[in-house]
Amino acid sequence: MLNTSAPTHISNPHTSSIIDLTLCSASIYNEIDCYVFDCTFEGDHTPIVISWSKFQNTTRSIKTINWKPIITKSIEIFNATSQPNIDLITDHISRTINAHTSNKILVDKDYPPWWNAACHNFSHLKKLAWNKARRSIATTEWIKYKKYRSKFKFHFKKAKENYWDSISQISRNPRMFFKILNKLSSHTNPNVKNHEIIFHNNRYVTNPITQSNLFANHFSSYSHEVQPIPLDYSPENEFLNRNIEFWELKRAISKTKNSTPSADNIPSIWFKNLDDASLLKILGMLQQQLDFSALPKVWKHTIIIPIPKPNKDKTKLTSYRPIALTSVFCKIFERILAHRITHFLTSQKKLNPNQHGFLPFRDNHTAIYKIYSAISEARKNKKFLVAVSLDIKSAYDSVHVDDLILKCLQLGISGKATKWMHHFLQERSFQIKWRNFLSNTKTSFKGLPQGSVLSPILYVIFMNDFFETLDNNVECSIFADDIFVYCSHHSLSYIQTKIQNTLEHIYKWCCYWKLTICPEKSAIIELSNKQVISFPRITYAGIPLPWSESIKYLGIQFSKYNQNGHILRSLRNKTLKKINGLKMLGYKRNGPRTKHLITITNNSILSLFFYSSPIINKFSETHLKSCNVIQTTSLRIALGVPIWTPNVILLKLAGQEILSEKIKRLAIQFFIKQIATQPFSALFHTPDRIYSHLVEKDAESLRITFRNLNCIPDHIISLPIFPHSSPNVCEIFLKDFYFQNKELPSSIISSDFIECIQIFFPNHFIIATDASKSHCYTSIAGFSCFQQFCYRIHPLNSVFTAEVLAICQALDELVVPEKDILILSDSFSSLKNISFHSPKVIQRLAAKIHIRKNLNQNIAFLWIPGHSGVSWNEKADSIGRRN
Repeated sequence: MLNTSAPTHISNPHTSSIIDLTLCSASIYNEIDCYVFDCTFEGDHTPIVISWSKFQNTTRSIKTINWKPIITKSIEIFNATSQPNIDLITDHISRTINAHTSNKILVDKDYPPWWNAACHNFSHLKKLAWNKARRSIATTEWIKYKKYRSKFKFHFKKAKENYWDSISQISRNPRMFFKILNKLSSHTNPNVKNHEIIFHNNRYVTNPITQSNLFANHFSSYSHEVQPIPLDYSPENEFLNRNIEFWELKRAISKTKNSTPSADNIPSIWFKNLDDASLLKILGMLQQQLDFSALPKVWKHTIIIPIPKPNKDKTKLTSYRPIALTSVFCKIFERILAHRITHFLTSQKKLNPNQHGFLPFRDNHTAIYKIYSAISEARKNKKFLVAVSLDIKSAYDSVHVDDLILKCLQLGISGKATKWMHHFLQERSFQIKWRNFLSNTKTSFKGLPQGSVLSPILYVIFMNDFFETLDNNVECSIFADDIFVYCSHHSLSYIQTKIQNTLEHIYKWCCYWKLTICPEKSAIIELSNKQVISFPRITYAGIPLPWSESIKYLGIQFSKYNQNGHILRSLRNKTLKKINGLKMLGYKRNGPRTKHLITITNNSILSLFFYSSPIINKFSETHLKSCNVIQTTSLRIALGVPIWTPNVILLKLAGQEILSEKIKRLAIQFFIKQIATQPFSALFHTPDRIYSHLVEKDAESLRITFRNLNCIPDHIISLPIFPHSSPNVCEIFLKDFYFQNKELPSSIISSDFIECIQIFFPNHFIIATDASKSHCYTSIAGFSCFQQFCYRIHPLNSVFTAEVLAICQALDELVVPEKDILILSDSFSSLKNISFHSPKVIQRLAAKIHIRKNLNQNIAFLWIPGHSGVSWNEKADSIGRRN
């Protein structure tokens, strides 16, 4: 009720009452302004005036940061400090960024969502020039107006293109689709939200400061002081505790996203613009962190943003997930440690092979396929299969820090790194940021900060001994905090005994490690194709688990009856909602271009089918045709073509292949990737039993693929195993010399190249490589002053793969012993991507570089502009084309 005190009805001059009541929904109460007018307008009722802020034009601000003076000032700060301190540097840089940050307020106009400072400035200058040109007949004024108009159009188009490019990148996460729609719908007033009211203790709370303190009390209720465990961090793990190298710092910075900074207000773009001298100072500060574990206060302080959980009541505190904004400085150091820990656990095979998520070579595809193959195997052998889905309550917030560190030490993660992590997780302080207001500071004594780089891999470590609770013949798949326990056998009573024993062990394990599983959120299902007369009683902690007709795990609905049809219906329901959203997106006044709509369609709609391709590739032709209809429907909306446009033309315009064929191709790629990563694959553990681990239809499809390619699994480029070391084992020159400029004439490039070789590489043995591709074949070639080679490879390979294979073959055939090697290549992309986390063919090249490095041969790569008259590359190109 909005009016509760002012009278609205006058029966006589001395009597008034409130009989006109104004009601509104509780979710918009805080956005409504209501008052009773002070005049009856010669009537007996007083008007009630209601206004809703959503219908009003509100202010919008444009934040602009001038990075050039900030970086200049930052370099001066580093140069003036011989032994920089993190707290001091952070304070200086934070104040420098704040001094060069400006906020421009835009009022009373519906600006497009990509409107930035450049658009605003040139729009203002264009209006001034237009008014001045109309008042004057001087040609110079009209020229000035046209100049500002063209600059405004340029910056407007550029801002729009950049905005939709970023939206297309965000849409790679399918869950972001509807958030994008909401963002575009409320871009004129981003502060208006329907969930800015909280229901607590049977009353509605609308004050933002009170709300933020309620969130702080709610999230701190998970945490209380615990009895510490005596821990011994020795012995030192040499791999984890070695000195931080410069390439590790640069890689960590490059992988840090430009997300919202924490309280220190230093974003990752600041680190990416620093010079090497300043980064070396930062490297020294991070090394001190590893050596002494003296964490700055700002590293242990967190700003928490409550994020609503999907499909939950947004007026309840329990419907929000705490996402932590930690210092970017700290995130970079965390990323270095996380990579070392992940590499150590993977290379030493410390983790259970059925643990998926946040680990290389073990993603959600492998977790889903292992369960699907177990269901198919049980149905093939006419066995029962019972599966239990378990839900851990507040999984990250329930982890006790000392217990986690103890498990790290048991896995061999010890020394200075473990001590730093222990100090980092202990007694963290946090504040809630809600509607631009901060709560009181609270202290957390347990839990992993959600949003921290280290949290995912540390939670994987914490859950690693969960598999010890499994009884014989009981299997389990874990993806982060999603647990799926299953067992198959000819006897249902046998399964009941095994599952019940396992659940009792799980209960004891949870009690020991102070975790809680919610039985009401857990479910049990029988997934075989056998008829079950009566379902057995299976309990957890004395509470019977409810039997379900379908169960969801990692986005896939598993059902006892009509499994494929159930998955297809689930996918269709999701995609139809997004197709309706795509219509809204395409018809908006400030909508995207066609190429962006196609990208959003692929990322948000069709990616649902790509995600489950190893499973839905076995759909019937009827089901696959239904998938094709969804693809063509969404592409018609994205392209804006009529409904009668033939599918062949539609796919040609979109530059895509039919969805059913792409699903099959992606499934084959998934299996080939598992073979390539066989030493660490979650599916294939032994090379001689590849087909036995697959569903029968997948095994047959893989055999047919190898038969069509005229090869065998041994021909697949496997992941090389080599010691972890710096990727800077070779020199790569991409834009270091004057001749590496495509705009120069061929004569200048050729002459300057000869001069460069004589000055910088006089004693190197020179090899030139090249690759060519046509409709019929793909060839690779290499040339040196002593010999040459040329081979044809399968046309399925891309030019990128061929260029890298040419370099690999040259390192095998053309090198001479005891001489440094200079390899010339016109493939900029292949040289740019030489790292240990690139495609498998690049990793093969990296392994060969390591072999030469161990033979004390230095290798340098030199990029040559293609077809520029350099004799070495022209010779290699002619050899490849002759084949």
